Amino acid sequence: MTEAKVILSWLAIAAAGLINGVLEDIIFFSVIVPSVPMSVDLTGDMFWFVTVPMAQLLALAVTGGFAWCFLGLAQIPRLVTFWFCWILARIIFLLQVHNPIEDVAICVLWATFWCILIGVFAKIKGPAAGQRGDI
Repeated sequence: MTEAKVILSWLAIAAAGLINGVLEDIIFFSVIVPSVPMSVDLTGDMFWFVTVPMAQLLALAVTGGFAWCFLGLAQIPRLVTFWFCWILARIIFLLQVHNPIEDVAICVLWATFWCILIGVFAKIKGPAAGQRGDI
């Protein structure tokens, strides 16, 4: 792979992580909130154990699926870069809208959990998991 492709693939991994961090809120407000009946309270404990993970998984299905298939997300250094950009975007956004540190920590823990699961899956799948690491 040429040096330009390597640089572009790393930039794309970082962009995918940043997009994933913002896409969570877009999915939450445009998909989850309108789809849930009014009788269901999306705040409180349900928010942290159902709504946040659901929004993260939906966003991860889009950006993570793209990164897995085309950018070699199965490679641990790329996964760590994706995770770092993801949590960086979440921390900056959540602190800008004045969320408490505890809430930010919960979102970061969920994102870390999902990335650990991706890493475990990549290790189980073996060397074939990281073969598509170029653009």
